[in-house]
Amino acid sequence: MLIALVLAGCNDRRDSAPAATPTPRSTAAIVPPPVTSTVPDRITVATNEPFYSARVAADTIVLSGVDMAERRLPIIDRDIAADRRSWTARDDGGIVVVTATRAACEDDMSGAPRDYSGTLTLAGRTVRGCAFTGTPAPPPGETAATIPASFTGNWNTDAAACARPAASIEGVRVTPHEILFHESAGRVTRVEPLGADRIRILADYDGEGERWTATQTLTVAGNRLTIDTGGQPFSRVRCRQ
Repeated sequence: MLIALVLAGCNDRRDSAPAATPTPRSTAAIVPPPVTSTVPDRITVATNEPFYSARVAADTIVLSGVDMAERRLPIIDRDIAADRRSWTARDDGGIVVVTATRAACEDDMSGAPRDYSGTLTLAGRTVRGCAFTGTPAPPPGETAATIPASFTGNWNTDAAACARPAASIEGVRVTPHEILFHESAGRVTRVEPLGADRIRILADYDGEGERWTATQTLTVAGNRLTIDTGGQPFSRVRCRQ
């Protein structure tokens, strides 16, 4: 009788169902889109009183100044915003922070215009200055570099006008030192590189009994030249020589 009860208990036992395996959830991080900035990643910040020059070049800040040996500091951190960039660098002498902002700036001593403002923090002190790319524009009144060869030549509205330059009054001739229109000529007194194919010039014009000074931006894209004077651009195509 006891054996029968034991066997009956064994027959009533059911195997438990296996536990469900949880579905794995993705833990991949959402990568935000990269931040773009109107400030280039290679730039120079120059300050006055005291004078310092901090040039951002690849992964290094090259720092120089009056009565100061040049320092080359490895960059250890970067901060990027739409209209600003900041670089932090360090060497055995300490930490240097360079910041450039897309805002017009005028050199305190020379009055030369710059496209960017900047600050330099050195030894816990922050000094204000201007920033620029490439070769900076010289102060007003100083002889400037010539217009690069990629901008020089004869330019007109189209190929037909290029073929008959005497019949067109829309042509422009750019030389290393002048910009010549139909009824006016501009003598270039300053050239400021803004990029590989973009410059800003200051020119003294003479034409139709008048004289004036104009600041103009010249941009070359392929065979087309765009001249912008005070926010009023116009374009011409390059004429074959």
